[in-house]
Amino acid sequence: MVKLAALAPDSIPVVSYARISADRKKDEHGVRDQHKINRKTAAKYGWTIVHEFTDNDKSAAKADVVRDDFEVMLKALVAGKLSDGTPIRGVVVWMDDRLVRRPGDYERFVDALTYNEGFVYADEQRQLDLYNEDVEAAGLMGAVQAKKEVRKIQRRVRRSHRRRAEEGTPVGGHRPFGWQADRVSLHPVEAPLLQRAARDFIGGRSLRSIVNEWIREGVKTPRGGDWKVHVLKDTLSNPRLCGWRRLGGELVRDDAGNPVVGQWEAILTPDEWVTVQAIFSTRNGRSVGKDGVPGEVLPADYREHRYLLTGILRCGRPKEDGVICNTKLRVAQRPELGHHVYHCPARSAGGCGGLSRRGDLVDMYVSEAVLAKLEEAEMRKRPISTVWPRETELKEAEAILSEHIAAFMSKPRKITAELFYRLLPDLERDVAELRAEKNKYEGAARAAQARTDINIADIRKRWYLPEAEGGLPLSRKRLYVREALVAVIVHPSGRTGRAPFNPDLLELIPREDV
Repeated sequence: MVKLAALAPDSIPVVSYARISADRKKDEHGVRDQHKINRKTAAKYGWTIVHEFTDNDKSAAKADVVRDDFEVMLKALVAGKLSDGTPIRGVVVWMDDRLVRRPGDYERFVDALTYNEGFVYADEQRQLDLYNEDVEAAGLMGAVQAKKEVRKIQRRVRRSHRRRAEEGTPVGGHRPFGWQADRVSLHPVEAPLLQRAARDFIGGRSLRSIVNEWIREGVKTPRGGDWKVHVLKDTLSNPRLCGWRRLGGELVRDDAGNPVVGQWEAILTPDEWVTVQAIFSTRNGRSVGKDGVPGEVLPADYREHRYLLTGILRCGRPKEDGVICNTKLRVAQRPELGHHVYHCPARSAGGCGGLSRRGDLVDMYVSEAVLAKLEEAEMRKRPISTVWPRETELKEAEAILSEHIAAFMSKPRKITAELFYRLLPDLERDVAELRAEKNKYEGAARAAQARTDINIADIRKRWYLPEAEGGLPLSRKRLYVREALVAVIVHPSGRTGRAPFNPDLLELIPREDV
């Protein structure tokens, strides 16, 4: 909102309203031009604009879009004054469709303007008396017609999007990361980055770790911004990566039920993309245990671990009743010692406060134990089946749906339209739910297989290297630790003061199936 000059003598104080649906340049030039025209219109009638209301980059045709200045203007019209007490007696707009596009909004505007007597209204072409019922009715019909045109445009756009999607034609908009400006050819730098990110994620690396690496290396989004975790997740969730297209939340499929393949080059295979989606679906705001099994719901302020064994180490100091404390150890930074310390929190924080251990030595001992487990597992690993047990059920559901559609499309029809449309939603839902379950199952199985397809020599080489020098990300190392161990119990040394590090006081609780 912009406050303008003081009211001239014997002049009617009015407000100017301007709106534009899409400010593509983000410079507000469209609404500025409208206000300029409105000032000329007001001067033509001897009125003075005392305030400007602006809704830039906001649609008037969509019911879920709130136009803040429009709403404030309606309240000001009813009150007959602005929030600072300046009186107002009318509204000037460039064109009617800048003001309203929906009949309901038109009626609300007329009610507000005519709440008080003697208010004026004009656009660039003419002044209108909205107190006149015929003028009001004509304006309402104009709003109805505008809504009709909007609906027609929306349907035409949806049909166009559907047609382009079924043809696999690339859509417009900003350049997607991984492709060049033609939206078809792969970007020589970005595409390999995105491919590696997806495969690292399948292998257990966290999105946060990938984003941190990209920020360090200066990788930018197509709009020149820094990467964020939610942006990378949205990018990896886009079926465009494997050549598919999503429309209205569903994959676009051909008549045979197969995803339509687009005309652009793919970065991932369909199996890789489905696997990524299965991991996202499995996690969904929860911690992730072995084999992608979701655990407890993560708190809103959850942050990734910064140390290898937080949440895994537990205090083994006996309490008075002989039962061990079993509290998860926390971390304390000890810069004067050059290393971190794992310790049991104080009694006030739920622990016993009576145990601590040198962090770097504990990390090294547990790391060697986990690497030994991985070497053992590599020698006896077995392939993981990706065969979904309900495949027959899905095929039967698809066959029933196809038969239902064929019966309706045959000439003469074998079923009535009423019966067809009554049964269709349930049949389509059954197929969609089974397909989703199949994709989730197969994706989780492929993700588990990817974690077993490891090069232990490469893992051992990279385990102790800094991540910036090609070392394993912490999230990947923690994944291997969780897959090998349920917990590590740290038992007390039985001595007061500092005691030499004794690995025999670390009780590793292995997973039975590793």
